[in-house]
Amino acid sequence: MKKYKLRLIAAALALLLALALTSCGKKALNDEPMDFMSPGEVTSPSAPSLEGDISPDVPYDSWDATDWDSVGEGVGQAVKPGTSLAEKIIYSASIQIETVDFDGAVETIDTMLTHFGAFLESSSVSGRSYNADYYGYKNLRVASYVIRVPVESFKDMTGAMSDVGRVLSTNVYTDNITERYYDTDARAQSYRIEQERLLAMLEKCETVTEMIEIESRLSQVRYELESLESTLRNWQNEVDYSTITVTISEVEELTRVTEPHRTYWQQIGDGFADTLRGVGGFFMDLFKWVIVNLPVIIIVVLIAAAAVLVIARIFRRRRRVDDTKTGSGDGADEE
Repeated sequence: MKKYKLRLIAAALALLLALALTSCGKKALNDEPMDFMSPGEVTSPSAPSLEGDISPDVPYDSWDATDWDSVGEGVGQAVKPGTSLAEKIIYSASIQIETVDFDGAVETIDTMLTHFGAFLESSSVSGRSYNADYYGYKNLRVASYVIRVPVESFKDMTGAMSDVGRVLSTNVYTDNITERYYDTDARAQSYRIEQERLLAMLEKCETVTEMIEIESRLSQVRYELESLESTLRNWQNEVDYSTITVTISEVEELTRVTEPHRTYWQQIGDGFADTLRGVGGFFMDLFKWVIVNLPVIIIVVLIAAAAVLVIARIFRRRRRVDDTKTGSGDGADEE
């Protein structure tokens, strides 16, 4: 009887111990949650970055050569720029300038390039003529410059253009490419991740067919990535260096600055004065042209005079002949 009681007590204790261990195991599992990640899953950062240490770990068995979605997951997804991202703004300006000292204006432009750390992207000068310089004709030139200046000096250089000559017009343009820039950056980052995955798969290939499939997709990814990176570099260059387009026109007289509200008679007076200046300039140019071309004019006049004399002599001869014939006919009638 005692042995039976002891066995019953031992069984009860064993049962209680088993229940205690089971409850402890469940509690441990509930207190320590597990974080499972599916193969190939990559967490995307809140802000896109061009730099990063990517170590893809894609099991070879999970890859299917006919399905690239799992490999290129997230490619092309746009990431909206947050407030913490630096803005990407392209600044440009177009300036029209006139000057009576064209050579001095060109020298001033060269000095400003050095002072503001800018450089010329392109330049051209038109209107120069050797004959015009030699004979003193009007030789009004026009210079065009496309200047790239660091963005921090853009405003100062634009304002300093009044030192080159009289500024007729200044137009400033801005292009905020922040959203486009970071969307493109995010796409490039996705392609970099896919490229790393494909390289990892390429090392585990066992057949030629699989290798060809992966290399074909890798070529496409590299092409897209190079295109996106080229676009990002060009945008960043335009953001870092603003563009100023300057046109310098040489004039004989600077455009007069008139009062905003002129009377009727003031307008008539200004118009009459402009007409007189135009007429005076015309006759001065005409006199200069006559003096310069005087030898040619003399030769032309002599040739014309000789031609007139020859023609006059021919007409006189014909008249004499006609008179002679007329006189002979009159005598015959009288007989």
